[in-house]
Amino acid sequence: MRIPSLSPSPSRRRVPVRPHPHFSGWTMLGIAGFVLLLSTPAQTYGFSVFIDPMLTQLGLSRSLVSAAYTVATLVSAGAVFLVGGVIDRHGHRAVLAATAAVYVVALFAMGAVGGAWTLLLGFTLLRATGASVLTLAARTHVAQWFVRRRGRAVSIVNLGKMLGLALVPPANAALIQAIGWRDAWRVNALVVALLVPVAFLLVRNRPEEVGQFPDGEPSPDASAAPATAETPEAPADRAGGRSWTRREALRTRTMWLLLVVTFVPALVTNGLSFNQISILTEAGLTPTAAALTFTIESAVAIPMTFAVGWLADRFGPRPALVLGQALLVACLVCLAFTAPGPVAVLFGVFRGLTTGTWILAQEVAWPAYFGRRHLGSIAGLSFAVSFVGAAIGPLPFGVIYDLFGSYRAAIWGLALLPVLSTWAALLARPPRSRAVA
Repeated sequence: MRIPSLSPSPSRRRVPVRPHPHFSGWTMLGIAGFVLLLSTPAQTYGFSVFIDPMLTQLGLSRSLVSAAYTVATLVSAGAVFLVGGVIDRHGHRAVLAATAAVYVVALFAMGAVGGAWTLLLGFTLLRATGASVLTLAARTHVAQWFVRRRGRAVSIVNLGKMLGLALVPPANAALIQAIGWRDAWRVNALVVALLVPVAFLLVRNRPEEVGQFPDGEPSPDASAAPATAETPEAPADRAGGRSWTRREALRTRTMWLLLVVTFVPALVTNGLSFNQISILTEAGLTPTAAALTFTIESAVAIPMTFAVGWLADRFGPRPALVLGQALLVACLVCLAFTAPGPVAVLFGVFRGLTTGTWILAQEVAWPAYFGRRHLGSIAGLSFAVSFVGAAIGPLPFGVIYDLFGSYRAAIWGLALLPVLSTWAALLARPPRSRAVA
């Protein structure tokens, strides 16, 4: 493999380049957004509309469902950790197609749940496929195709998640009312089945395997420019930069700081998502008004995602990392004072600002700091850590509510965690590279 010179001769002047008109990255971007949209039924905010109808018909307790959710999420952490390396070895196409097929089976299985054990099996398949492996594959796939425009590319892909948040829960609620929860799960399975041929026929793993280069540049040298005001942190995945293995990355302080920045918002936001309606109704909102905060969140998160994508492309990922953690502190403080009216709306706004920032910042940081070659295994570890946080998240809210009859102590206590992760984000600078891969 030829490594481009870092000091090109005067005869090889760099001139502005334009993306190739048939750059396949835009197709990959659309597929990744489609994957995130179809992952919604496996996400916490996606299947929450199924919980009460299933509990009522099956006669199961809420604590049992919470326990099944926790076990399934922890199993998903192990799955995504292992599959990250599979993506590095075999590519995104094979992983996306195979996982989508199992995800369809999981959705059909949820429609056939008859008791505690089948619920646990269905939950585990659902979380391990749709919520973890598919999401990991979609998000890391984008990083293979975009470097200079990665922040903006991730912003576009996240529209899939935001559309899922805004559209899928109410659509499934209407389906449940019309045909029942079992058939609603089956309808979801039939829709998701579209993803299998799309992944198998259209996905290409990396631009290099089809004679292209990231961002549609005509050559790798075009993206090898040194750091400028546009890209101040000189990402590791530019031409000539180092790609770190997971083992090497774990020896750096940066990796551990980024894992803290991953773990804390996963714990806090998932705990909020699981209990948000209950917390807000305790504060005096009606269930309908409480549910509207999700709509506000989605409406705010979409433009915020694009703003943060521009910020990350312009100044590097660290300012976006810090902003995401700081906004989470503000979100929890606002929640502690929430009451019917403007404060509840303000909470929804802060929730949207947080959602639109922290996930995108992390997606940009991993490849920028550690390169593209081993991104699957590195991001797989990050996803595993976030799933452990997500599994733990609902517990402090539930335990403190059972002890004190209120969520307020949990809100204030958990607000300390993003204060610490904000500091970690400030310290998370790109690791020093000693060699070129």
